[in-house]
Amino acid sequence: MLCIYGKKIYYLDICRHYVISMFLDAGNLNLEKMKRQKVIVWVILSWVGVFFSEAKSQSITVGADCVSSYIWRGSYCGSVSIQPSLGIEYKGLTFGAWGSTDLTSPDLELDLALGYVFKGFEVAITDYYFNEIDGVEYNYFKYRNGKTSHTFEATLGYTFNEKFPLSLSWNTYFAGADASYDKKRTYSTYVQLSYPFRLWSIDMTAGVGITPWRGIYADKFNVVDISMRGEKSIPITQSFSLPLFAGIVFNPTTDKAYLIAGVSF
Repeated sequence: MLCIYGKKIYYLDICRHYVISMFLDAGNLNLEKMKRQKVIVWVILSWVGVFFSEAKSQSITVGADCVSSYIWRGSYCGSVSIQPSLGIEYKGLTFGAWGSTDLTSPDLELDLALGYVFKGFEVAITDYYFNEIDGVEYNYFKYRNGKTSHTFEATLGYTFNEKFPLSLSWNTYFAGADASYDKKRTYSTYVQLSYPFRLWSIDMTAGVGITPWRGIYADKFNVVDISMRGEKSIPITQSFSLPLFAGIVFNPTTDKAYLIAGVSF
């Protein structure tokens, strides 16, 4: 999930892996299970081949965070967690993988996303996968509605400029395990505004998140996330510093508040 705490965000999407897999389960391509998985693997490898075809133009990022609690969009998603990440950028096109492992439970999360950034605009599609929801285990290569824990989200964002670095993003679930009422998909949506600034020697980010209608975040229009985060690198030796972060999150809808801390590697 795209949590501002303990996650390096890589906006991405439109990955053929998702599009083709949805078409396959929808019956547009009548392939057997093994053939479907081979097609999916081929699509993923084809994208990787695009990224590695011109190594000099690429930027690869590897990292991991350890967080005291996993809070995402104002909701509690787990206890102490390890959250590794891998990102590849090529001329504005970005592919990323992010995961979370709860150290106190068997809960696992794996997010894949593909996106494009151009002159302040960001477009992305993200696949959120959970190995277990409400005690029910889900296999990864299950995409049929009602039998999958994958959720697919489209994102449109914009950041103004360095002098006024306000960022806005609109994020909507369009397929997979979204909430439904009266057998109709809700297209759960989260809209976020965030503003980074520097206070003394600490990099700060203030944010607010709302949901415009009924969905997984609330049962109507509501403010679901008010947050403040600070980051600072603590020098350990002359050549090594430890990046620490801490933050506070309020969710007026659920009447909850969280204090979070973490370290990045």
